[in-house]
Amino acid sequence: MSQWDFGTSAGGFPDDGGEDDFEAGFSPISYERDPGELDPYVRGPYEPPGATRTWEAFDELWPEHPHAGHPGRRARSGPLRWLVPAVIVTAAAAAGAAVVLLGGSGDPSAPATPSAPAAPLAPSAPAAPLTIAQARRVVASYTTANNEANAELSDAVLSTIETGSSYAIDAGSYRVQRAEGAAPYPAFGPQHAQYYIPRQETGYPRWFAVQVGNAALASPATVTGTEYLVFTQAAAGAPWLNAIEPYVLSGAVSPQIAVGAGGLATAVSPDAASLAVAPSQLPALTAASLDGAQGGGEVVANPGNLADVLAQAAWRKTLATASVTDRHAPAGGPVFGLLTTDGGALLFYADSAELTLAAPAGEALQLTVPGFYSPGQAVTTAGIGYLEQFATYVPPRGGSGLRVVADYSGITAAN
Repeated sequence: MSQWDFGTSAGGFPDDGGEDDFEAGFSPISYERDPGELDPYVRGPYEPPGATRTWEAFDELWPEHPHAGHPGRRARSGPLRWLVPAVIVTAAAAAGAAVVLLGGSGDPSAPATPSAPAAPLAPSAPAAPLTIAQARRVVASYTTANNEANAELSDAVLSTIETGSSYAIDAGSYRVQRAEGAAPYPAFGPQHAQYYIPRQETGYPRWFAVQVGNAALASPATVTGTEYLVFTQAAAGAPWLNAIEPYVLSGAVSPQIAVGAGGLATAVSPDAASLAVAPSQLPALTAASLDGAQGGGEVVANPGNLADVLAQAAWRKTLATASVTDRHAPAGGPVFGLLTTDGGALLFYADSAELTLAAPAGEALQLTVPGFYSPGQAVTTAGIGYLEQFATYVPPRGGSGLRVVADYSGITAAN
């Protein structure tokens, strides 16, 4: 894996007494986002009109490795080689230090005394899906297995700790790395962690989120990037798996999560009417916004660093006579939300993207996308699938400031 440079903050997260420091017992989570620079690399001259044209692109845009936490991934694209990650991670100071959860809460009602008639019990507040100690163990176990998966580029190990879009993006990254014969990724670990465990009604999936500041195990004192990890549990006794893992954007300010009684956060329902955009509608709104829809309502601004968007620009520049289109759609997974102190919400969700390359009539494409397309394949149309994850702040109804706070994206399929 190449070197990557994550922006660093003065000292990671503010020390408000509610964060976990992993300085003594550092556990590895590797995160790979790597802002690099464009290194133009074009192979193969164009051939005369009417002949089969060889358009050989060295790599597509993808994160170089799933995590070295999120492995510092290295994004690449088309005929151009990129050291631009699907997401540039920079530890950003939060608007307010989030409070680390102290644990779950039990039934607040107390039994009636023997000498008095039993009074009706007040309804119990929804409980936490796990305690803070259990959440810490989930993250520690995940970190260890993640570094093992990164070192071995193992889909099998990855499948024991990740699910959904996180697994698909990271497995896609491994696929590229195996095809290139890449070296294992360096191990990373969380230097700081802030847990957000929401009260939840009965039923599954259960979930919680944690914001971590990552550092290479070789340099544990230097926080190199910040990301959110959303873990889900599909059923009672099932393992906790990483489902969403977006990196905080350079210069982004994370909203302050509201923390209430017992140190617990508040989950936001998919149909919450108190927000400027209902959570269930946000994936579709994001997809439409990325496709250029404006309308008269809310618009999610393009963060500018998504793997498919960068790849589209590179292909259009290189394949001037080809048709290069990029279309987005909701990925179909759940939307997880945490209430913020201003009445808004931080929402976690995933979208999909399909980049389609079509050769001019009578010509063919021969693409080099390690692990997905080989130059021996001559095709008239090539489809490259991506998944992208977001942590987006949605203001309360009537408010302003809708914005993507963190994201993560990568190539997942050849269609």
